[in-house]
Amino acid sequence: MRRLALIALPLFLAACGDAPESEGEAGAGQGTIEPVADATLELQGTGIVIPAQAGFEELAVPFGSARAPTEATLANLVGSAIDESDEPNECGLTFTSFEGLSLNFRDGQFVGYTAEAPYVPETTRGEMLAGDNVTMVEDSTVGEEFVIGAEAGPEITGLFLGESDDAAVQMLWAGENCIAR
Repeated sequence: MRRLALIALPLFLAACGDAPESEGEAGAGQGTIEPVADATLELQGTGIVIPAQAGFEELAVPFGSARAPTEATLANLVGSAIDESDEPNECGLTFTSFEGLSLNFRDGQFVGYTAEAPYVPETTRGEMLAGDNVTMVEDSTVGEEFVIGAEAGPEITGLFLGESDDAAVQMLWAGENCIAR
């Protein structure tokens, strides 16, 4: 049974793709960066950590990091961006989306993320709820919502695909996000 850490909750998650074939930097429009095969990310309540892998040293991308280096750092691992916005949405956030990962920015600073497959754990609802510091959000208007972490600290929020114990994790998010409630 997995134990979930209070704040740093490492969620070692597999990504799909081929070896890197970068021709330019993310957002530079100079080519396509392919995702690293079997890449992993540690999604945390304070940002994202890229563990040492595929010739890269461990890199931390905490909330508050500048947009361009954040995008470039993550693109080297997860591949080229598939969508981005420089115009703030109704929540005042801009974004850059990669396959399975979206980064949110406010005034050019990394402030939040949302993650879906392949960056969510392949852990069932029953396994997650059996761990420490995982609770369901009662009367949630967005679905089977859960929170990982203590109320006083940084949290990761997520959704299960259903109410059964074998329901998969659909999505995770932390930091500032524009979730319609």
